[in-house]
Amino acid sequence: MNAAGSAIGRLLRLGVKDFVVCAGARNASLALILLEQAELGRVKVWRHFDERSAAFFSLGLAKKDRRPVAVVTTSGTAAAEVLPAIIEAHYSAVPLVALTADRPRRFRKSGAPQAIEQEHIFGGYVSCFVDAEGIEDLETMNQWDGRGPLQVNLCLEEPVSDEAIPEITWGKMEAREISTESSEKLAAFLQNREGMIALVGELAGGERDAVKQFLKQLGIPTWFEATSGLREAAELSRQRVSTEGDLSEMKIARVLRIGGVPSLRFWRDLESSDDIAVFSICPTSYPGLSNRRDLYQTQQGWVHHMTGISPESHIDILPTNRQAMVDSSLKKNPASEPGVIRTLSEHIPSDALVFLGNSMPIRQWNLAASFEKPHPHCFANRGANGIDGELSAFFGLCQDFHGAGAWGLFGDLTTLYDLNAPYLLDQLSDKGRNIRLVVLNNGGGRIFSRLPAMAHLDEKQKQLTENHHQIQFQHWAAMWGMGYARWDAGAKMPEADGRVVVIEVVVDNQRSEEFWEGLRQ
Repeated sequence: MNAAGSAIGRLLRLGVKDFVVCAGARNASLALILLEQAELGRVKVWRHFDERSAAFFSLGLAKKDRRPVAVVTTSGTAAAEVLPAIIEAHYSAVPLVALTADRPRRFRKSGAPQAIEQEHIFGGYVSCFVDAEGIEDLETMNQWDGRGPLQVNLCLEEPVSDEAIPEITWGKMEAREISTESSEKLAAFLQNREGMIALVGELAGGERDAVKQFLKQLGIPTWFEATSGLREAAELSRQRVSTEGDLSEMKIARVLRIGGVPSLRFWRDLESSDDIAVFSICPTSYPGLSNRRDLYQTQQGWVHHMTGISPESHIDILPTNRQAMVDSSLKKNPASEPGVIRTLSEHIPSDALVFLGNSMPIRQWNLAASFEKPHPHCFANRGANGIDGELSAFFGLCQDFHGAGAWGLFGDLTTLYDLNAPYLLDQLSDKGRNIRLVVLNNGGGRIFSRLPAMAHLDEKQKQLTENHHQIQFQHWAAMWGMGYARWDAGAKMPEADGRVVVIEVVVDNQRSEEFWEGLRQ
């Protein structure tokens, strides 16, 4: 019996309401069932021709509220295109579902057309894998706990013209339980707060208030990633570590990491700092360091079950001049990339959505964005830190966002990796509104020049490693019907009226280098 209807019925029971469909012959029956369900008002169907962009758009839809979203592909290499988004979802604990059509099992290892080996194609990057040729094979879906990706691989016969649309078989879904871990080790770690700091990475929206109260109670110096939503929180300003440079001047013996893996260089250097104890409270089973440290995998409401925390400590944080150095260097170099970021942070409304692209925009925002204006709706793809699919994920996050518009900050290479993303714009509610794509065009991947191991490269070598180019984005914007404004860094920010506008920032690379040099002095 065809398992297509039963599989979709079970996904509906799991809470999947959005299906992003990349149509093909093998998954035609799935597409027809979904269209029927959309007419009944049960699901929302999106469409895209590019499986990679579709998967990252699905990731963005799922990321905002941590609700499951499915990307639907036909067989063959189409399924393989979903892998990058699955990897990001795996390391970010996002419930992304890959509903992949496949040829019947008898075709495996045959080399027949569009019969690649889709069984376990995503390896360990999915928390649950379902390989179904009949309804009975779908029982494995009961094992999915929603704390990472799911692949449902449906082995379907060739569709025929008079084939009836299968009835949806809902099936019986068993209650899913998430096992709890003892908090005793964490409570013991928190007993000794001498030389302890906290590093707060990405937090889901529902976790932030509880984490804020938790940190106020701990009273220890804390560095906040922009995606924590707490970077500018006034209640935590007394214990806030403003810049990464401040960390180098502190005597640190213990690190408490909460949420996603920080983008700090300091975090990576902990690999060689065996004398510093590290404890991670995070949504995945990964400690974020190769030399494994203590780990507490979070679950909903974890902070309310903490024990052994004494009342707030009054820890005096020694003042430093690092933030003053940053402000001074920004003032001298407004045409630098960090200078542009400071201007944007002062301009973007506090209730706007902000997506920070990899790899420089998020680091520069953490360093240079104003603390005077909060931006609690910051997002990024920091699970695997990949450069691909960033625009598509941003557009997914834009759907049904009711704040004062949405701003995505991307490097030029990141934009080039996802030129197909705007195909989905006309499908957004209100066809998208007040969306601003800021492209920081510095002619290549300049971050590589700042890596210690690559700083010595000569100009010819840099042309290759940095992917130098002279591409501009005005015609790309016109191709997709987006507005366009050019902003020469250091000049007044241009007016950008319109539904969706690309703001191409032409960066002064010399000023950027002078900014960084000012911090090194």
